[in-house]
Amino acid sequence: MDLKSTSSAPAWVWVLCTGVLGLLTGFITLTVWHHTGGHWSYPLDDTYIHMALARNLAFFHNWGINHQDFGAASSSPLYTLLLAGLFKAFTIHICIPLLVNLVFAVVLLRVLQVALHREGLSALASLWVLLAVIVLTPLPILVVSGMEHVLQCLFSFLFVYSFARWMGSLTAPFSGPAAPAAPMPRFLPVWAFLMVATRYECLFLLGVAGLVLLFRRRLGPALALGFSGLLPVVLFGLYSMSKGSYFLPNSILLKSGTEQGAGSFVNGILVDKLTLSKQGITGIATQRLLFILPLVYLLFRQACKTTPRYGYFLLLCLGGTFLHLCLAATGWFYRYEAYLVLNATMITGILVLKYGRSAWNQAPALNRLAVVFLSLYLVFPLFLRSSAAFSKAPRACLNIFEQQYQMGLFLQRQDDHAAVGANDIGAISFLSDIHTLDLWGLGNIDVARSKRGHYWTPAFLDSLSRVRRVRVAVVYDSWFDPALLARWKRVGSWTIPQNVICGDSTVSFYAVDSTFSDSLRAQLHSFGPDLPSEVKTTYYP
Repeated sequence: MDLKSTSSAPAWVWVLCTGVLGLLTGFITLTVWHHTGGHWSYPLDDTYIHMALARNLAFFHNWGINHQDFGAASSSPLYTLLLAGLFKAFTIHICIPLLVNLVFAVVLLRVLQVALHREGLSALASLWVLLAVIVLTPLPILVVSGMEHVLQCLFSFLFVYSFARWMGSLTAPFSGPAAPAAPMPRFLPVWAFLMVATRYECLFLLGVAGLVLLFRRRLGPALALGFSGLLPVVLFGLYSMSKGSYFLPNSILLKSGTEQGAGSFVNGILVDKLTLSKQGITGIATQRLLFILPLVYLLFRQACKTTPRYGYFLLLCLGGTFLHLCLAATGWFYRYEAYLVLNATMITGILVLKYGRSAWNQAPALNRLAVVFLSLYLVFPLFLRSSAAFSKAPRACLNIFEQQYQMGLFLQRQDDHAAVGANDIGAISFLSDIHTLDLWGLGNIDVARSKRGHYWTPAFLDSLSRVRRVRVAVVYDSWFDPALLARWKRVGSWTIPQNVICGDSTVSFYAVDSTFSDSLRAQLHSFGPDLPSEVKTTYYP
C-alpha cells in the first residue's frame, strides 16, 4: 500500500477515532485497576506465555517458557521477537504488550483512514467506517488482550488492500482478458511475510491470493508471493526441528486434534464448522461473513466491475473466511477471527457509503425492505459478538488476576527453579522463577508427543512428573483423568466467582511427592491472606 496520500487525509478523523479507541480502552483498564488495587492483568493467560517466551529469548537466548528448554508454545514468532527486543532495549514490564498494541492500533486507524480517503470517501463517511471497525473488530478488546492480533489486522489489511489494487489494475475477477503484466507492488511480499510471521492463519489469505495469480497465469508473482509468505513458517519450522521439536508450533498441532478419517474430517467441516457452531457467537458471526460478502458483491456488482479492486478485495475476504472456518478456530476471547471482521467491515463500508445511496434510490420498495431485513439478520450476530466482548473484558481481566496471576505470585515463594506441573503456564512462568512442566503440552515437546502419539495417559504424566522432579502440580481437575489425580495428594484449591475466561473456576494444588504435602499446605495457608477477597480457599487433610 502506498501511503503517499497520508498528508491529504483529514487528521481530525484519525484524532477523533483515536480518542474513541483511547476512551474505550481506558475505561476497561481503569475498571480493572479499580478492582485489582492498581494491578494490571490481561484477560488471557496466553499473553503471559508471550512475555515468558520473550523474556527467556532476550536474556537467556532460549525460545521456551523455561530458561533452558525449547518450547514452541506460540504461532506468532514475530510478536515474540518484538516483545523480546523491547524487553532487552528497555525493561521487562507487564504493561509493554498493552502499550505496543495501543500504538499499533493507532497506526492501524491511520492506515485505514488513508485507504478510505484514497477510495474517495468523505471525512464523515470515513469516520463512520472507522467507528464500525473499532466496535465490530473489536479493537479495544484486542488492545487490552495484549496479543498479536492488532498487528495481524494491520498487516493482513495492508496485504489484502495492496493485492486487490494491484490485481484490479489488470482485470476484473474471473472476467475479461488479462491486461499487460504490471509489476508486483514492492511492499506486497513484505506484507505477506509480516502477516504470516504475525499469525499463521494468514496463510489462508496468502493461499487465496496465490490461487488468483495462478488462475491469471502469473506464475512468477505467485511463486514470489508464496515464497515470501511461507518463509517465516519454514525458518521457524527448521529452527524448531533443530531443537528436537515439530516443524509446526505445538499450539497449532494440539489444536488440530488427532488423526481422523476423511469422512469424519469432511463431516466436521460441513456440520460443525459451516452449519452449526460449537464455538458460540464467534463462530456464528464468522459464518455470517460467508453470506454478507457475496450479498455485498451482488448489491454492488456494477461497482465491482467498473472498479475491479473491490471484487478482488471481496474475493480474498470470502476465501480467507471460508478457509479459516474450515481449518482453524474462532473465538478464544473474540480474537481469532478479528482480522476477517476488520477486512470485511472495511470493504463493506467502502461500497455501502460510496455507492449505497444511488443503489438504494434505484431499488424498488420491496427490494429495499428485503435488503433491510436481510442485513439486520446477517449483521446482528456481529454486534452480539462485539457486545459480549466489551461486557466480558473487565471480568475476564479480573478472572486472570484472581486465578493465574495469584498462582504466579504464590509460586514466586517456591525455591528458585523448583519444578511445577501445570496446565495454564503463562502467568506462573512469567511471574515466578520456577521450572514449568506443561502437562497440557503447549510448552513441552514430550507431552505434545504423547498427545499426538495417543499415550497421554495418567501413567505417562505421573512418570514424567517424577522424572522431572515435580513437587507441586497446579491444575484444573476437570481437565485430567481422575486416575492421574489419585496418584497425587490434593492439598488445597482456589475458586473464583463469575468465571468467563478461565478453563475452570477452581484450580487445585497437588503434592506430587506426598512427603511435600505438609509444606505445601503451610505455604497455602501463609499465602491465603494475600489472595483477593473474592477467591474462596479450601484445604484438604
